[in-house]
Amino acid sequence: MKQFCTLYSKIIKISNKTLSPLLDLGIRLFMANIFFTSGKLKFENYLNGHWEYTVEAFTDHHPIPGIPGEIAAIAGTTGELVLPILLAFGLFTRFGAAGLLIMTLSIQFLVPAEYEIANPDHYMWMLLLAVPMLKGGGMLSADFILCKFVCKKGAC
Repeated sequence: MKQFCTLYSKIIKISNKTLSPLLDLGIRLFMANIFFTSGKLKFENYLNGHWEYTVEAFTDHHPIPGIPGEIAAIAGTTGELVLPILLAFGLFTRFGAAGLLIMTLSIQFLVPAEYEIANPDHYMWMLLLAVPMLKGGGMLSADFILCKFVCKKGAC
């Protein structure tokens, strides 16, 4: 039994040092890609002189209650471009994940049902975004590196 416990303990240590950081990175990159791609499309509308399509989407197709379409379009596009970059690099990871989680919650629950943009995938996104929001970026993140070299030992 003691040999089994020793082996099991070694497996857990290896997993915590290698597999867990890779999983954290994978979650961050997966979610960053989803939102960044969406933001990039909206920004391309702006660059191509078709910003009105993005504003129309936030005004007519999936309005956020209480927020004018123009403001929602700017905030949504900015959030979809900036927050995924933070998440991908693991810089201010909790902030980036929280912002994207709020965006997903808004899409799923604040947009009226008749616009039919609620999606079962959003529940998975919320779960995945909760991981870096609660745990941080992990060992393969800018936060970890900054904390290791900037903060006093044990302060982060």
